Amino acid sequence: MVLAALVLTLEGEAPPEPRGLRGFFYGLLQEVAPEVHDQGENPFALGFGGKEGAYWARFSLLQEGLYARLAPRLFALEGKEVRLGKPFRVRGVLQEGHPWAGVSTYARLFQGEALPDLPLRFASPTFFRRKGVHYPLPEPRLVVESLLRRLEAFGPLKAPEGVREALLERTTVRWFEGKTLKAETEVEAVGFVGKVVYHLPRATEEEARWLQALGRFAFYSGVGAKTGLGYGRARVG
Repeated sequence: MVLAALVLTLEGEAPPEPRGLRGFFYGLLQEVAPEVHDQGENPFALGFGGKEGAYWARFSLLQEGLYARLAPRLFALEGKEVRLGKPFRVRGVLQEGHPWAGVSTYARLFQGEALPDLPLRFASPTFFRRKGVHYPLPEPRLVVESLLRRLEAFGPLKAPEGVREALLERTTVRWFEGKTLKAETEVEAVGFVGKVVYHLPRATEEEARWLQALGRFAFYSGVGAKTGLGYGRARVG
């Protein structure tokens, strides 16, 4: 089961706008996968970044079928003009060779060392819906809940109950450094950007392997609320 992040490198005068990026992507979805709008969890996450004259937009897809339908449409955009709130020319479409592009499988998420420490770097404002408001602190339980929910919605595995309890109840913070930045949403909000090292004390090998898998999954899924607007972009590191 494939999951992938494709990056469009762009020429333009200003960075993409969150709502413009989402509107463009939803237009593609309406053409090739209109049923996605009826799902409870979004099987995708968006992102954008770059600097003057060299911006990029990112489309991360959590279902292999969605990747199969959307990837040809995205690759066909090379050399064309698109509107992501503002007009851009697409210089290239990458699924490797860019820090935020990549392809993996759900099985591969569980490969590698099983370590009790997970360093996560939050690259765009990250926040959570909590008691009806946006909450900007990446508390361990909020981060783990967000990642577990999406991983289990689209991946083939469910966390064993003992592993789930350990991840939710025992994961703590070993170290963090960051700040809040404004997020453009329907209401005024801020989100966390920076680095957090999460730690699972007394972790068994299975628990540590799930912790690392959630970290690798975060690269594709994003963390928290409004990942469909480009927020919650995160990666191990």
